[in-house]
Amino acid sequence: MSVLAEGATINPTEHTEVHLAGLVFNLDTIIATVIASLIVIILGLIVRAKITSGVPNRTQLAFETIAKLARDQVEDSIGVKVAPFLVPVAMSLFIFILACNWLSVLPLHWNGHPILEPPTADVNLVFALSLLLFIWWHAAGARRHGGFGKQVVHTVKGHFAPFAPLWIIEEIVHLVSLPLRLFGNIFAGGIMVSLLALLPAYVFWLPGAGWKLFDMGIGLLQAYLFMLLTIAYFKAAMELEEERH
Repeated sequence: MSVLAEGATINPTEHTEVHLAGLVFNLDTIIATVIASLIVIILGLIVRAKITSGVPNRTQLAFETIAKLARDQVEDSIGVKVAPFLVPVAMSLFIFILACNWLSVLPLHWNGHPILEPPTADVNLVFALSLLLFIWWHAAGARRHGGFGKQVVHTVKGHFAPFAPLWIIEEIVHLVSLPLRLFGNIFAGGIMVSLLALLPAYVFWLPGAGWKLFDMGIGLLQAYLFMLLTIAYFKAAMELEEERH
C-alpha cells in the first residue's frame, strides 16, 4: 500500500529489516519496543525513589491511579485473592501499551514517514504479546482447576451441550481479536499522521496537532481495553463452577 504526494512515498507496511540466521527482524519495531519498555522502567524507578505516604507527586499519583484502576477491575472480575498476580500484570500491560501507542505523537517525520512508529502498529509485536497472555491465562486456569483436562471439562460444561466444541473457536477468536483490535487502531492512526505530514509545514501544524490529540485518546482507550479484555479472559479461564453461579 502506498500513497504518493509531492514526490513522497508512504508504505506503512515497510520496516527496517535485519536478516540473521534465516530470520527477519523488524529493527524499528524492536527499537521502539525497547524505548517504550525503558520509559515504563524509568517511570517505575522514579516513583520508587520518590514514593511518599504524604502528598504524592504527579508521577506517583498517576501510578497509584492506574494501580487502583487495575485492582478494582481484577476485584470486580475474579477477586484479588484469587488472582493477586493479575493486578501487576494488568497494570504493566496498560502502562507498556500506552507508552507504545503514544510514541506516535512524537513530531519525528522524514519525507512524510514517521521515524519512530509505535511498535503496536506492527502485527508481529501484538500477536507475540497476545500469544504470551493466551498461554498464561490457560496455565493459570489449569493450575486453579487442578490440571488442563479439568479446565477443559469445566469450560465445555459452560456451553450448551451440542455446541460445546465451539469453545475451541471461541478461544481462537480471543487469541486473534485481542491483538488485531489494538493493531488496527494504532496502525490506522499512523497512516493518518503520515498523510498529514505530507502537507507543508505551515499547514501541517493545525490538523497535525488536532489529530495527534485524538490519536492520544485512541491510544489511551486501546490500552485500557487491552487490559480489560485480558482480565476478562483470565477470569473465564480461572473461574470455578460454583463461582459461575
